Amino acid sequence: MKKVAFALIAALSALSVQAQQSGDMQIQAVMDACIALRDAAAAGDAAALRLSAQSLREAGVAHFDSLQCSDDSIGSLKGHLVFNEAFADSLAAGNAAIYDRADDMNTSKAHRGQTTDGSYLTKTCFVPAGKSTTWTFGSMGHQEVAVVAEAGGLVTLKIHVTNSGGLDRRYDDTKAVRRGMPQRKTSFELPTSRRNTVEVEIVNCGQKDCSFVVISN
Repeated sequence: MKKVAFALIAALSALSVQAQQSGDMQIQAVMDACIALRDAAAAGDAAALRLSAQSLREAGVAHFDSLQCSDDSIGSLKGHLVFNEAFADSLAAGNAAIYDRADDMNTSKAHRGQTTDGSYLTKTCFVPAGKSTTWTFGSMGHQEVAVVAEAGGLVTLKIHVTNSGGLDRRYDDTKAVRRGMPQRKTSFELPTSRRNTVEVEIVNCGQKDCSFVVISN
C-alpha cells in the first residue's frame, strides 16, 4: 500500500512539474488576443475582431516605446496588420482602408487606444521577406518575450542578452528555425543587480514581407 501511495505521489509531483514547465506565461492572454486578432482579420470576422480588441483592452497593454530598432530594416507597415485594438475596431467596422494608414495607427497614441500604464507591452514591427530585423530594450528580473506574425508569416526568434558585468547569453529558438512558425514565445531570468540589454532578432522565414508584434511583460 505504501508503495502504491509513493508511486501516486511521485506521479502527481511529476505532473505538477510538467505543468509548471509548460504552463502559460504572464503575457499569454496578450499573445492569445494577438493571435485571435490575426486570425479574425484574415477571415474577415467582425465579431471575432471586436472580441480580440476587447481582450487587448482588458489585458491593459501599453505601447512598447523602449523597444528600438538597431538596424536599417524599418519599413512601412502600409498594407499590413497592426496589432492593436484601434486597428481591430476599424476592421470590425468594415474599414478595410485602414491598412493604408497602418503606419499612423501604429505610432499615434490616440489611434492605439492603449494605456500608458499597462502591465504588458506591445509594438508592431515589420520585416522584409527572407530578411531579419533586430530590436533592443533594457530589462531586469523575469523576462517574457513573444512574437506573433500576421497571417501567412513564419518567423524565428533569436535573443541575445548582455550587460556591463560581462553577461553574454543567448536564448534562441531551437524548433523549426529554418521553416519558421506563426508565433514564438520564451521566458528567462535576468540579473536584478544591473540593467541588461535584450537584443531580439526576428527572422522572416517566409517569401512575403510581414508585420509582427513583439510582446513583453
